[in-house]
Amino acid sequence: MIFTRKNKSKIILGALIFTSLCLLWEHLNGGVITHHLLAREDMPGISNWWGLLTIPALTWISFSLIHKRQRQNPELEKTIISRFIAAYVFGLIASILWELNLDEILPFYILLPLPIAFFIPLHRPEYLLGFVLGMLFTFGGILPILVGLVLTFLCFCLYKLVRIVKSLF
Repeated sequence: MIFTRKNKSKIILGALIFTSLCLLWEHLNGGVITHHLLAREDMPGISNWWGLLTIPALTWISFSLIHKRQRQNPELEKTIISRFIAAYVFGLIASILWELNLDEILPFYILLPLPIAFFIPLHRPEYLLGFVLGMLFTFGGILPILVGLVLTFLCFCLYKLVRIVKSLF
């Protein structure tokens, strides 16, 4: 079993190392990026250095929620891992679209989870963590969390809305 208390610190350390490697790459290739609000230079900026704090914190919170859910149903482990990988690939593709300057496709792609959320609970913590780690290399440790939290909230609302409407009929 991966999601045990003994493995918690190892997984958080792994997230910290992954974040550190991304930041090292940025540092050695022109400096660590600062993202400005609304992509305007006159607005305050958020440095990717914050990822050293936010990514391990997100990993800790996600792991804790996953561990709690898995204790209730130990057979969830493979499902959780496949969800994490799917979200990681989704975030990675979003990063690739950005890096290839396919900005016109990205807004449609990033909203793709919303119609899927009618049928699948995409608001689980493994989805958020995978999405954020997939986007870490391109967008740092703050922007993916903000975008991911908004998407997670919207997916939660859509998923629950369908169940509420279904219960009325």
